[in-house]
Amino acid sequence: MHDVDQSGSTNTMHIDGADIVEELKFGMMFKSEEELISYYKQYGQQCGFGIMTQRSHRFEDGSIRYVTLGCARGGKARNRKTNVARLRPTSKTECKARINVMFENGVLKVSSVNNSHNRGLSPQKSRFFHCNKKVSESVKRVLDINDQAGIRMDKSFASLVQEAGGFEKLSFIEKDCRNYIDKARHLRLGKGDAGALSEYFTQMQYKNDGFFSLMDMDDEGRLGNVFWADARSRADYKYFGDVVIFDMTYLTNRYGMPFAPFVGVNHHGPSILLGVGLIFSEDTETFIWLFQTWLTCMEGEAPKAIITTQDKAMKNAISLAGMSTTQRSESMNSFFDGYVHAKTSLKEFVDQFDNALRKKIESESEADFQSFNVTIPVVSPSPLEKIFQGIYTCNKFREVQKEVIGMLATLPTLYRKDGIITTYHVEDEVDVDDFIKEVTHTVYFNEAECEVKYSCALFEMRGILCKHVLSIMRVNKVRSIPEKYILDRWRKDIKRTYTLIRSSYDLVDQRPEVSRYSRIIKKCYEVATNTSSCDEHTEDMLAKLDVINLDYRTNKPPSKVVTTNANTTTDASSKKVLSPNVLQGKGRLPSLRKKSMIEKVKPTTKKASQKGKHIQVN
Repeated sequence: MHDVDQSGSTNTMHIDGADIVEELKFGMMFKSEEELISYYKQYGQQCGFGIMTQRSHRFEDGSIRYVTLGCARGGKARNRKTNVARLRPTSKTECKARINVMFENGVLKVSSVNNSHNRGLSPQKSRFFHCNKKVSESVKRVLDINDQAGIRMDKSFASLVQEAGGFEKLSFIEKDCRNYIDKARHLRLGKGDAGALSEYFTQMQYKNDGFFSLMDMDDEGRLGNVFWADARSRADYKYFGDVVIFDMTYLTNRYGMPFAPFVGVNHHGPSILLGVGLIFSEDTETFIWLFQTWLTCMEGEAPKAIITTQDKAMKNAISLAGMSTTQRSESMNSFFDGYVHAKTSLKEFVDQFDNALRKKIESESEADFQSFNVTIPVVSPSPLEKIFQGIYTCNKFREVQKEVIGMLATLPTLYRKDGIITTYHVEDEVDVDDFIKEVTHTVYFNEAECEVKYSCALFEMRGILCKHVLSIMRVNKVRSIPEKYILDRWRKDIKRTYTLIRSSYDLVDQRPEVSRYSRIIKKCYEVATNTSSCDEHTEDMLAKLDVINLDYRTNKPPSKVVTTNANTTTDASSKKVLSPNVLQGKGRLPSLRKKSMIEKVKPTTKKASQKGKHIQVN
């Protein structure tokens, strides 16, 4: 707890390794402007709001006479853009939370306090506020050195995340680093084979009991099929598992094993991973193994529909697994663009997949922050648009706004009225290859139930009401939206418990020596920053470090040696796991498979039998 007594002195109480600052109160005093701002910023970060200087007045020497610090969301929104269809999002909510501070008797004294905010706060995401973002000099120097050495940006940022102990421990995001070193970079990856993959799955299970994996081997102990999903993906499925995309036109590894991801869509619209497999063959038997394994992972709960390509074996397997399919027309290959590269080993492939997933989780966290703290202005006087503005995430509300704007170009006309059912024809204009085509849609409106049926089926495909329905609701003066047309999956006001589950891939090395090393390195960066300003300080510190280093080197404790077995095995079998044979995909040349900057698979040996041992870690 950070306390200020009447003399202006400060004390810090360390509780569970963290500095806890107390709530701002009338009469609290601070020695300087820097101390005041630092304290209020810490308090805001602890509570979940950003801060800003709302007004101030200074003496002639530049020192503060009085200052008002307040919530960063205080004040009114000012939108100077003339394009009403693309107004700039605003975070302003006219929040009145603020403190007034005046210079009195040589100190800055709090003269009035308002700690009440007009919206909910999220301490876990306060690091995204601009005032809390800071790339320190030591981090800048690391980025500079890495850049000069040719180390890519993604690798530099990943090392900073690893060193800090997770994204949430950093005072900046990757975009801030890219603004400092503006080049596209990728993550550093490890190497391995089937044995390393088996060991990796065992380690992941040890770190997180929600991690699920299954390895299918033939009679010779050679790896056939693999499936895995971490606890975060399994929890995601409970919220976004209604419709799942399964597409085999993805990537392969050096063994030619097709990549088989189960993909969903989260509340912001981007794709998420709901489990993934590497399979040895693309026949019905293999697909049955994959789908049954996936359903087991998801506790037997099947999705309402799986969107797939036209592969016959795949469709047969899905049908035998008791699930329904829908044909898909485009590939989701962009999910892994820039993350997964050619001719990788199995362990490299999984590592690259992990890095892509970590990126997705961080992007979702940023999108959650934006939806929680930013309001997109409405583009019409429609009360229906106002409703969606308040409950939908920013990305989905943008989609709704496109339909609201498109509603203005529609022309609804009454066609027939049968009791409570009214039939409308809605004329619309569609741009097809730079040619305007007139289209007429039919909309049925039930006045008693405020229910609509329509021919364009946008709600069934994308989960939002189309412009044709909105135009009919406007004609009938509908002022509220029936609950059936507000989907929970797009709402921003729902607390989703899966966000509390840490991804297995974000777990850092918990060995004590690694933690100690990290703490020492952080302090060394700080010391280097403070002493490198002049030669005298630099030479003095180097001399002291030499003495300290010599002392620890001659008096170090006995080292501990940890050995591991090179022939990695799993809990289910003492037999070594062999890497799979290289194979060629069924029924098509490798060059025809869609790729993401990656592989050219060479035709090699015949496929091995799929029947054999199963190794499960769940």
